[in-house]
Amino acid sequence: MSLLDAFAQAYDRRRKLHGRSDQTAYRIFHGYTEGHPGLTVDRWANTALISHKNNLGDQLEPLAATLSERYAFTNVISRAHWNPQATSVAALRGNLPNHPIEVTDNGLRFLVTLHTPNAHGLFLDSRPARGWLLENSQNRRILNLFSHTGSLGVAAAKGGARSVVHVDNKPAPLEVARKNHRLNDLPIEDRAFLKGNVYQHLPRAFRAGASFEGIILDPPPRVPKGMARRRPLGQDFAQLASLAAPLLAAGGWLLCFFSRFDREREDFERDVLENAGGPLSVLWRGESGEDFPEADSERKLRLTAFLRKQA
Repeated sequence: MSLLDAFAQAYDRRRKLHGRSDQTAYRIFHGYTEGHPGLTVDRWANTALISHKNNLGDQLEPLAATLSERYAFTNVISRAHWNPQATSVAALRGNLPNHPIEVTDNGLRFLVTLHTPNAHGLFLDSRPARGWLLENSQNRRILNLFSHTGSLGVAAAKGGARSVVHVDNKPAPLEVARKNHRLNDLPIEDRAFLKGNVYQHLPRAFRAGASFEGIILDPPPRVPKGMARRRPLGQDFAQLASLAAPLLAAGGWLLCFFSRFDREREDFERDVLENAGGPLSVLWRGESGEDFPEADSERKLRLTAFLRKQA
């Protein structure tokens, strides 16, 4: 099947997402399972982002033309990862936005950056988690670890959380998190945006007697050097559960994001349950949405919320 035919079919499969004013950010084409591994196309408001790990050659221009003419995207951007020396970003149609643009997800408003080679600021496969947080954060004190630009904490706050604390080791994402709070008419307190090493912050918080009714654990696939007591490959939920679970109040939940594909959900969950230092049970399981089609669920982002039983 040609790339344009495969794309047209994928676009049609997402008909429920098209035209929704409360959802202007999602994956349009997931080439890994829709016929072209290494190629994805994402919608960011009126901009289509083509990300490709392979040289598309003469297929790139027809795809850009289709996105612009048939599907009416104002801007079409290429982000090429196939050059081992550098990632290149270029506008194929319209303009390359040189400032953050606003998108909506589950009715929430977020800023994303598309003109740099780095992460854009919002993980599309986490949309089901943001939806769950909107429904399960009422009157809870929430700790958002590895918070990045704060989208998960924003969802919890809009879901009625009593308070949300973001912790990340980089200042730039935390500044975006502040802006995302403002976009969603949420209050901002300096003490709610903490720059620090999660592995060091959690023991300090425990010694200080901190307690939360909701903890979000979304660690990166690879842990930066010097961040953990030992440097795991990443997603080391045995260590993280042993540090985070003691801060969890009775009746509180621990929401974990499992994104390494070399381990199954069952293995990750066992790590959490065996190292939490107290009785937890599985409250909810989710995975990345319909715009990330995978026949094998272990190749998706897997989400598990654990409940600490009432005393």
